[in-house]
Amino acid sequence: MEFGIIRETTPQERRVALTPEGVRALVAAEHAVVVESGTGLGSGFSDTEYLGAGAQIAFSAREVMSRCEVLVKVHAPSPEELPWLCPGQVILGFLHLASAPPELHQRIEKQRITTISFENVKEGPDEYPILEPLSALGGRVAVAMAAYHLTAPGNGPGILLGGATGVPPAMVLVIGGGTAGQAAAAEAAALGAQVVVLDRDPRRLARLDRNIGRVAVTAIASEYHLTRYLEQADVVIGAVAIKNQPAPKVLRRQHVRMMREGALFVDMSIDEGGCSETSRPTTPEAPCYEEEGIRHICIPNLPSVVARTASRSLGSCLLPYLFELAGGVDGALTRSDALRSSCSYFKGKLVNRAFKRPGISVQDLDVLLPRET
Repeated sequence: MEFGIIRETTPQERRVALTPEGVRALVAAEHAVVVESGTGLGSGFSDTEYLGAGAQIAFSAREVMSRCEVLVKVHAPSPEELPWLCPGQVILGFLHLASAPPELHQRIEKQRITTISFENVKEGPDEYPILEPLSALGGRVAVAMAAYHLTAPGNGPGILLGGATGVPPAMVLVIGGGTAGQAAAAEAAALGAQVVVLDRDPRRLARLDRNIGRVAVTAIASEYHLTRYLEQADVVIGAVAIKNQPAPKVLRRQHVRMMREGALFVDMSIDEGGCSETSRPTTPEAPCYEEEGIRHICIPNLPSVVARTASRSLGSCLLPYLFELAGGVDGALTRSDALRSSCSYFKGKLVNRAFKRPGISVQDLDVLLPRET
């Protein structure tokens, strides 16, 4: 099977879906990989490294897409790339089809394309083996950025997260106890900060207690707890997400006004629209702005700040599923519940009710492609 990797065009995205290490593994199994020239530069991987791993180098995304059977991306194809999608292809990536433009859906239907969304690959009752490691990485990066921006070189008030002899540590409030929030809490605690995590689901809080111990205070995300800890926090990290929906605005302007002078807000939910009324996207080059007297950091694609590490993590998580697909897409979807759960379009037919649109019928994947018995 021939896999294709093209340069990401989403603003500030430096990651690549497959590193030379992953290419080498596929080529060793007698599969072909064609890579657009310059694809890995943002992550520190040169064309020479891809060639050494056995990839074929193409000089345009259009050439790659015209040749490959399976297109592996970090994000969904851009509007400029849509005309180059070929009939019967398979697209893999963090596709976020709920917020994708209608043109993408229409092109998928017209070209009878099959989609595999990384964010929906699910193993067992509640494990997302591609999404969770990247979310966790984002949580760790959020804390690292916050730690820097509390210092004087980061234009902060000069606070060390872990405090010092005779000086109490800073308080970090994490709103959302999912994978990203848990990783942020663990990272902040490891640096010596006082950590409070709020979430509406007591099961998540119990899981957090088990996974990182009693180094963080956990509380139900009520208005009482939110206002109480906002007033005390030096750093507030928003890690709120609802599957296939925009992030809810859990922080209103009045909440932001409650935060103490010199505090910092990091919105990890900005990819889904942000979890505060005061959030708007920023960039790694200009990460901060001030709103209601509080500095905000709202960088989309936060793992891309550490693109080399993030690309290697993504590639290692993704590779087992690429090998499954390499044996035949229909067979992989028949055998693998994880891939099946992430398939929203099968050969151009919509099979995920979450993306139903007027005039488009939803097909049953179990009828189109029965499971193996």
